[in-house]
Amino acid sequence: MKRILFTIFNFLLAFTLFASEKEFKTVPKNKTAKVLKSVAFATIRSTLLVTYGEGDERQSAYTPCSENFPSMPGDFPCNYLDYEGTTMEVATQSTVNGGEATEGSDPEDVFPGGKIFIKLSKQKSPNLNGKVVLLGEGEDQLKLFYAPKGQISHYLYRRTLVIFKWNGNQSEPSLTGLLFVNVNNDYFPLEVKEYTF
Repeated sequence: MKRILFTIFNFLLAFTLFASEKEFKTVPKNKTAKVLKSVAFATIRSTLLVTYGEGDERQSAYTPCSENFPSMPGDFPCNYLDYEGTTMEVATQSTVNGGEATEGSDPEDVFPGGKIFIKLSKQKSPNLNGKVVLLGEGEDQLKLFYAPKGQISHYLYRRTLVIFKWNGNQSEPSLTGLLFVNVNNDYFPLEVKEYTF
């Protein structure tokens, strides 16, 4: 898992300069089906149709995405690119010890984005068979869905579904792009925008 996190961290650093220059591209209606099929949208939609209630609540660090990463709906914490919520931009070799501040350190130095409460669902997502993390409550809740290997697959914020595109052909998966899908009440796509790294 640490190798995956290291790869993601390197990826974010490598594209930091280029991210601000890139823009979202609206996928034309005649290409929407092909783009969504490439990310197994039917499987992703099935994960959204389930109510995830019971879960273990815990406190976690919150690390916002860098200013050069695209703006993420719902203020998505970038340390949750993996299921463990390991923050790569903040935690260095000895700044964090098991999620607790080290003795004598300023909590703001250890968790500059603050802390949040998350709920780890006891139920895995159907078809995807990955873990589910819930952040917040009500209409502002983020529902994060993970692939079995731990990297994020997608998340839902209100009526915006964000799908993470990973290159799994390498020994370590790398993030290659994002799809922003506006969905209706039944989670069918209305509009798709694409961001490529």
